[in-house]
Amino acid sequence: MHKALPIVCLTVVITLMSGCWGANWINSPGRIEKMEIRQQEMQADIDSLTAAVESTEALLRGLSAQSVSRAAELVDRIAALTSELERALQKLGGETGPAVQDTVAGPGAQLLYEEAYLQYQQGNFSTASEGFRDLVSSYPSSSLSDDAMYFMALSHQSLGEAHQAIEDLVAIYYLYPSSDRAPAALARAAAIYGAHSATEDLERLNGVLLDHYPDSDEAILVRGSQGGNR
Repeated sequence: MHKALPIVCLTVVITLMSGCWGANWINSPGRIEKMEIRQQEMQADIDSLTAAVESTEALLRGLSAQSVSRAAELVDRIAALTSELERALQKLGGETGPAVQDTVAGPGAQLLYEEAYLQYQQGNFSTASEGFRDLVSSYPSSSLSDDAMYFMALSHQSLGEAHQAIEDLVAIYYLYPSSDRAPAALARAAAIYGAHSATEDLERLNGVLLDHYPDSDEAILVRGSQGGNR
């Protein structure tokens, strides 16, 4: 199984910190040390949560001969752990600010994207997800980074890796909130939660969608499904 998205997100965050805030920290060594410690603590928390999610998902896959109630219990546990990962991503986004994307993709990012997207079209989702992840990691400010993260999520979803797909999709909202992909990412993450009977998480993400992207096509669909109450 590929590394979970939080590692990618941390790479994005570190790049943003070094590029945008470096000048402000030259005369503040104490602040740098505190932030480094904070990053290490948050990375440890995210790594721990990711390992727990993967362990629980592995148990769930092996439950075909066991009780339905036990399977439902593990589904709930996956939803809870994924929610914790979302909150960790939110904290990272809040501390560093959203990524600022270039208006034009560079040749390196363009090449990675085209190769990964070709693999995606051919149904080679594992190879595609690796290519998209490389793009996001290497070119976090590229105009293609949000698209790459979106199709990385779809690749994981096609591979049956629902929790990782949700992580990728929610990360788009936190890291690239002005992206055209953000409303669709939230809607798809909510739909995945719904498919796993995680109703509270579905409603929570739909609420974020309605609050932050009220004029999007996805928000219009959600309001229609709710009877236009919001």
